[in-house]
Amino acid sequence: MKTDFLCPKCSGYLSVGQNVIFQIRNRENVGGLLLLSPIIGDYTYVMHPSFKISPGEKVDFFCPICHASLSVKGVENLASVILIDENSTKFHVVFSSKEGEQCTYKISDEVIEKFGADSDNYVDFVSASMLK
Repeated sequence: MKTDFLCPKCSGYLSVGQNVIFQIRNRENVGGLLLLSPIIGDYTYVMHPSFKISPGEKVDFFCPICHASLSVKGVENLASVILIDENSTKFHVVFSSKEGEQCTYKISDEVIEKFGADSDNYVDFVSASMLK
């Protein structure tokens, strides 16, 4: 299944190989790159072994191309990208930016799909703000 992830600000491609690539900053304001699985609901990631993120720590996500913040306005712990699926259908993908919190939403014009054990944490906010 071929999908592409794009920056919502510059429309740059974030997908490379079997990863979605982000620029991140931890609470000490140290930066690095984070590679996430492109499979929604798979919370595996890869980063440099000396880059440290504590359990529950909020991480700031940025586009590695234009460096724009991917944070969702109005809620501290969510980030967002665009997904284009194999049928060229566009979705917003909203995900938790807290380490260890498994929470992702795949949003179309009419439907919100929830993924992850913690997906109920923000569903009211996402429903109210994304389905207009």
